Amino acid sequence: MFPGIERVYVNAKARDALGWRPRHDLGTALARLAAGEETVSPLARRIGTKGYHDGEVAGRPSPLR
Repeated sequence: MFPGIERVYVNAKARDALGWRPRHDLGTALARLAAGEETVSPLARRIGTKGYHDGEVAGRPSPLR
């Protein structure tokens, strides 16, 4: 499994207001893991980790630097 969850986004407003549906979900990620495939997109690999949460504000990770 993944070593941790970096971020969790709630997409309910996009689904409700725009009728948007994600292309990939947890099932997609689990199927890729089971097949031994990459779990990140080519774009995510190209961009890499940015380290946005390298500090804390009020005991929570901070996106501020």
